[in-house]
Amino acid sequence: MPHLTATRHLVSPPPAPPPEIPYLVRYHQDLVRPFGAEVDPGRWSAGPQVGFPQLVDHLLAAADGEKLDPDLIVLAYALPDLHPFVTTASYLNHRLGNRARSFAVSEQGLLAPFTALRIAAAHQRGGRGTRALIAVLEQTSLPVYDPLAHDTGLVDSAVLLAVDAEGDGHPRVLRSGTEGQHLGGLGAVLAEAPAGARLLVTGARTEVPETPGVDVHRARPDTYCTGVWLELSRRLPEWRERYDTLVLHDADPRSGARATAVLDLTGTGGPA
Repeated sequence: MPHLTATRHLVSPPPAPPPEIPYLVRYHQDLVRPFGAEVDPGRWSAGPQVGFPQLVDHLLAAADGEKLDPDLIVLAYALPDLHPFVTTASYLNHRLGNRARSFAVSEQGLLAPFTALRIAAAHQRGGRGTRALIAVLEQTSLPVYDPLAHDTGLVDSAVLLAVDAEGDGHPRVLRSGTEGQHLGGLGAVLAEAPAGARLLVTGARTEVPETPGVDVHRARPDTYCTGVWLELSRRLPEWRERYDTLVLHDADPRSGARATAVLDLTGTGGPA
């Protein structure tokens, strides 16, 4: 079982000028018009213009000189980047010395980070590596109207998770996956969670069953893919003093699909 050895997070970094890329608006128009959409140049240019590579730069700056030497880098996102001309997983790998396998998980909505965590665990369980970085990124400068982003006041945000094969004393990832494919329903997961003080962290609008003996914490309503992971990064030291088990759970508002991750905050292990 892998260990969560470090986290970094970022919310609402300073806005940047629009990228000076010729014909970028035309590119977006050609991309969305076959689907019956039209680019709104005013809405797009009014966004913060902070793309995935810039979010990565901010996260690495927040690492404050900590040595990061992953053998696996997984980028997880739900909304597209500002533009497609930089492969951000490769860019992050480049920033860290080009020694890792790197790729992205997308087209899963907010399930992507849960899948990324599952991939990292399998990579280490198979003996392919010992240290993974998962970058969960969300940027909000979109070329077309998107109710999920524009009607909820979504903000730019990012989370960096270091997941190591070894790390005694650090939180252990007991399981992660999608409901109905890798894990049962949330009620069953909570019932099977290790005994002790338990906290459920879920989305601002996600419906969850009432479970006696389990506290509930809601993510910020202005986040989507980063929601529960941002709370994990912000509150982990505090939660480790109060709880034994942390359950991250969320439902994607577009598809209704659900995913869950279970962490043993004591670092002593538990049932796999």
